[in-house]
Amino acid sequence: MKPSSRHSVTSRASDKHYIASLVMTGLLANNMISAEANGNMPSQINEGFRVFQYSHQIDTSLLQGNVSIIEQQGHNNQASIAQSRSAHYQFSNFSKIYQYGNNNQAVVIQDNGNNISVIWQVGDSQTANILQQGNNLSLRADIYQIGFNGYVTISQSGSGQRSVSVQQQNYSSYSRPVTIDTY
Repeated sequence: MKPSSRHSVTSRASDKHYIASLVMTGLLANNMISAEANGNMPSQINEGFRVFQYSHQIDTSLLQGNVSIIEQQGHNNQASIAQSRSAHYQFSNFSKIYQYGNNNQAVVIQDNGNNISVIWQVGDSQTANILQQGNNLSLRADIYQIGFNGYVTISQSGSGQRSVSVQQQNYSSYSRPVTIDTY
């Protein structure tokens, strides 16, 4: 019986992908550090694509920082995330924006800690906004838009564990706008 060489070929291919990922990560980190040191950071970021994070008066090396993930595929998509936490006892915020299509717009603003938001846009000309201002208990907002010309806004503030999820599907004409405010 002849030993299979398929495993070694697959292992070598995955090793190459892993090494390529490490090299790309190192190059990206080096470019970001160089751009920040030279004061050219805004010119390095693609137009219409911004991730803005900040913390007030805390040592983020001791705590896990805010996390933002933006994935875009298509043309003229715009995404913006602003997250902050103002006290050392607050947990970090998490936000993810996924856009697949054209002319989609998404904005997330999260103040204080332990907020979670997800915006998922598949289609064209979708608009989604999330504003969360909580305390150290969790606020969560999810927006899923599929189709064309959707509009959803979620605004949450106050204390308490709360979760709001909106799924909007529209494959013809314009859908009715959805606005949710909780306090």
